[in-house]
Amino acid sequence: MTSSFPAKPSVLARLSVLLPAALLAGCVQMTPAGQQPAPVAPAPAPVVPPVATMPVPQSPQVVAPPAPALPTGPVDSRTGLHQAAVIAVTGDADSRFTVLFRPARTDAGKIEAAPVQLCRSAGRGLEDSRTNKPGAGSAMPGVQMMIVTCSAA
Repeated sequence: MTSSFPAKPSVLARLSVLLPAALLAGCVQMTPAGQQPAPVAPAPAPVVPPVATMPVPQSPQVVAPPAPALPTGPVDSRTGLHQAAVIAVTGDADSRFTVLFRPARTDAGKIEAAPVQLCRSAGRGLEDSRTNKPGAGSAMPGVQMMIVTCSAA
């Protein structure tokens, strides 16, 4: 039975074609028998310039800001708080008030006395008062809210 495909060339026939082509291309170097190829010297390491270091300047000493002085200036007649601290005073029929204020702009003694002062200015006595803690869920940082309930007349 005869095949219609051409016969595969032998491995030796392929090498005999590739070897001269590789020699011509310079890929293969032929050395005489018993002779060692010359060792290849390693490439010299590239010269890297030294890294310049910049002196790090000394940072100045950080000092905490001084405590703010006690506020001075005009005082709100209804609350007794410094006007610079009062943001808003709202109320309903002189019995319940809401005061928005900045505690950093007035002193603690005036904050404690504000509910009594507010009810007294409305001609009533103090029934209840509460103030939220600074930053307690506040949309206005640094602002506190005081709710004052005055007694009935």
